[in-house]
Amino acid sequence: MRLSLGENNNIQELRNFTEWLLKIGDDLAGDTTDGESIVHIPYDILDRAILAPTLNCVTDVNNKMTAGLPGQERVYLSSDSVCVEEENMEFELDVFSPKILNGINCSGLPPHKLVLKVGAPVMLLRNIDQTNGLCNGTRMQVRRMGNHVIECKTLTGNKVGSIFLFQD
Repeated sequence: MRLSLGENNNIQELRNFTEWLLKIGDDLAGDTTDGESIVHIPYDILDRAILAPTLNCVTDVNNKMTAGLPGQERVYLSSDSVCVEEENMEFELDVFSPKILNGINCSGLPPHKLVLKVGAPVMLLRNIDQTNGLCNGTRMQVRRMGNHVIECKTLTGNKVGSIFLFQD
């Protein structure tokens, strides 16, 4: 997570927020009962971020948010095959099977099955074209979807409102 000062430049407010986040991470915040903690989120940040302890929770939140959007969903699948060397073919086909590749769920890597709808917010995970504002962390909104192309509008950065096409 990247924290930065906003327009009000209140350093103490930023320090208080970072200390609160660290307490959550160290399991020192909230009411603990039966191994679970209930952390009360300040009202002023409720619409700004969704805190999730695991990537599975992130996937669940993304699926629920997408389901709440109107319109038809479209599914995009990742490539799930590898180039194997002849001498290691048997081993590599077992270790890197499509089932294993499709089940990888780690930070910084998109899921195998990406479900989108028009209006869905998305975020770039890589620097694609920094001069045009397409950087890691750039938030965008899906405008149109084709079989192999997704049209998005930037919501953050120095190119807010710009339209970009992404091809699989």
